[in-house]
Amino acid sequence: MGARRWWWAALAAVVLVGCEEPYDAGVQAFDAGHWDEAIGRLERVSPFHLNYKDAQELIRQSLYKAGEDAFDDGRWNQAVGYFRQTAESDPNYATAQDRIGVSFYESARQALGKGDTAEALRLGNIVQSTCSQFAAARDIARDARRQLKDQQEVASNN
Repeated sequence: MGARRWWWAALAAVVLVGCEEPYDAGVQAFDAGHWDEAIGRLERVSPFHLNYKDAQELIRQSLYKAGEDAFDDGRWNQAVGYFRQTAESDPNYATAQDRIGVSFYESARQALGKGDTAEALRLGNIVQSTCSQFAAARDIARDARRQLKDQQEVASNN
C-alpha cells in the first residue's frame, strides 16, 4: 500500500503544480488588465480544483472587461463576441446581455450614418429583441426604412 499512497501523493502534487502556475499567471494578467492573456491562462486551470474555484469567475470578469474595452474603442463586433461569451458562461449576467444589445445598437447607428440602410435595419431589428435600447432601435429602423425607400425611388427614377 505504500507505493499506492506515494503514487496518489505524486499525482496530487502534479495536479496542484499544474494548476498553480497558470492560475498565478492568470491572476497577474487579470490584475494588469491583460484580459485575453488572463482568459488563456485561467482556462488551463481545472474548474473542479477546490483551491482555484474563483478561476471561472475571473475568466467571466475578463471576458466582460475585454468587451467593455472593445465597446469603448468602438469595436462593436468584438464587444458583442466578448459579451456573448460572458452571457454564455453565466446566463444571469444581465449586464452582459444588455451590452450585447447596446453594441448592436451602436453598430446600427454607425451603419445608418454610413448610408448602409439595409444593415442598419437588420441590426436595428436585432436590438429590438436584445436590450433596453428598444425605442432608440425603433427610431433607427424607421429612419433606415425611410432612407431605403428614398434610395429605391431615386434608383427607379434613373
